[in-house]
Amino acid sequence: PRLVHPADVPRQDTPPKVSIHIPACREQPAVLRACLDSVAALDYPDFEVLVVINNTPEEALWKPIEAHCRSLGARFRFINLPHVDGFKAGALNAALDRTHPDAQVIAVVDADYRVRRHWLHDLVPLFQDNSVALVQAPQHHTDRRTNAVQRMMNCEYAGFFDIGMVHRNEANAIIAHGTMLLLRKDALIANGAWATDTIVEDTELGLRLLADGGVAHYTTQRYGQGILPDDTAAYAAQRQRWAYGAMQIIRKHWRALLPLRRGLTASQKWQFATGWLTWLSDSAATGLAFLNLAATPFILLGLVALPPTALIAPVFAACLITMLHTGLLYYRRVTRSPVRIAAAAIAAMSLQFTVTRAVLAGLLGRPLPFRRTPKGGPNGAALTHLQIARILPEGVMGFLLAAAAALLLVNNPHGI
Repeated sequence: PRLVHPADVPRQDTPPKVSIHIPACREQPAVLRACLDSVAALDYPDFEVLVVINNTPEEALWKPIEAHCRSLGARFRFINLPHVDGFKAGALNAALDRTHPDAQVIAVVDADYRVRRHWLHDLVPLFQDNSVALVQAPQHHTDRRTNAVQRMMNCEYAGFFDIGMVHRNEANAIIAHGTMLLLRKDALIANGAWATDTIVEDTELGLRLLADGGVAHYTTQRYGQGILPDDTAAYAAQRQRWAYGAMQIIRKHWRALLPLRRGLTASQKWQFATGWLTWLSDSAATGLAFLNLAATPFILLGLVALPPTALIAPVFAACLITMLHTGLLYYRRVTRSPVRIAAAAIAAMSLQFTVTRAVLAGLLGRPLPFRRTPKGGPNGAALTHLQIARILPEGVMGFLLAAAAALLLVNNPHGI
């Protein structure tokens, strides 16, 4: 297996200089200060930290961070860019332009993240192999002081990092996901730095690095923890950005997956193609739900007959096999708690309508603004108007499907 175990990574006599980039847009000062304090405590001899505040006009948000960077010493450089084009990618490119020339490795950390001391010490030595372009550690979120919805989010996230990423890693086809990410600076520059034409700049960059022949490494070791989205509205907005960005990548890089195209290996093409198709499958499920609702009145009136049981049985069998397979994977790789497994499934399925709208917008090329995911704000149990607006379509669809199923069970004119 290619999975990295930090204890097996050989140490370096002269560790390379690392430049840590922390972009922040309208982040809560207390959250960002906690991130900077954790970075300051890293057990690594040679690093700099570039804190890039971007598109944040409120002085109350960035002034305390400027003062805190001064208090942390010369390693920390505060950069305030009132207006940056290209979303987060624009801020990261600005940091790259200001990186110390001796730095060989770029480390990216989200502003809400608190890293552990041995992160760089354990993983930077992997760059002794000149073919290594990126090293990724998983995201991790704390469950403390969270509500039930946030705990469900956390269960759903864990499946991606402990199942999907581990599987993709065997084909050298991991998804770069923007925090706890280490990059070889020369490879980053040689491949055009961060692209500003997509709202998922991390995933898009990872694809380019792999297509250029770079090697990626992944570990399941947690080297820190972040903060979960504040509420259901933030959770949905985050997933909307991911799904829309995936469609942007498809539109931009579909040729990279063609059979005779050089760059990615056959295994890598398969992993990226099936990963993108997952977004489309959510959209297909939503489409089928609408078709089911549209057909229900005709069935109840006896104008349309349900398919014979022999035709429906394989559909149910496939559904049950998929549920069993997913449940067993979660049980073995993520959590042994049936409640948490069910919570992950419900959280993922609750986003299908959100994903569908994002997929359609992305495939049709409709513009979608970049929205940061609110984190570290109020954590109340009461639903806001925005949260209700976000979850209302799924709630209405769920109610209608349940009602239609009940009606069909009670009124079955053809006896099927």
